Amino acid sequence: MAYGTTGAGTITKEQTLLSIRRIGVAASTTITKGNVLIRDAGGDLIVQTTTPADGPHFVALETVDNSSGADNDLQCPVAVQGHYVTVVADGAITPGSYVQGATSTAGQVIVWAGTNTDEIVGTYYGKEGGTIATSATTPYAETFTDGADFIPSDAADGDVIEILIGAY
Repeated sequence: MAYGTTGAGTITKEQTLLSIRRIGVAASTTITKGNVLIRDAGGDLIVQTTTPADGPHFVALETVDNSSGADNDLQCPVAVQGHYVTVVADGAITPGSYVQGATSTAGQVIVWAGTNTDEIVGTYYGKEGGTIATSATTPYAETFTDGADFIPSDAADGDVIEILIGAY
């Protein structure tokens, strides 16, 4: 079941603007909103590849095209540990599962393989349904309202799901 009509890369709980980080993007890199990200050896953001990687992990809140740029020419706003944020599932995920970077589709998540806790991106609680509202005035706060009571359900391949980053 998809997460309503909310796209990947959306924070789903109220957060202060101070809790969102802007981190430099690696050279020759394009980041898509909703991608799971890590830092390269130089500290710049790259998309989590299909090889599980140690954290910290981030989720892109905007699309940033630094394909023609050098390291840190552009910055990307990211959700960090403690944020509830939407990402794309790359396979079935049951509620309560830890998730890691996908092994077949870069930037997405799958059920944690259970070998290295540093590879955990967050936890999928099966929380689905509801709406996102964005304030029309500064600071453009986003709020999430549950649509109704529901039974948490499994996520399927391609579903946009909500995870809590760093919850394990």
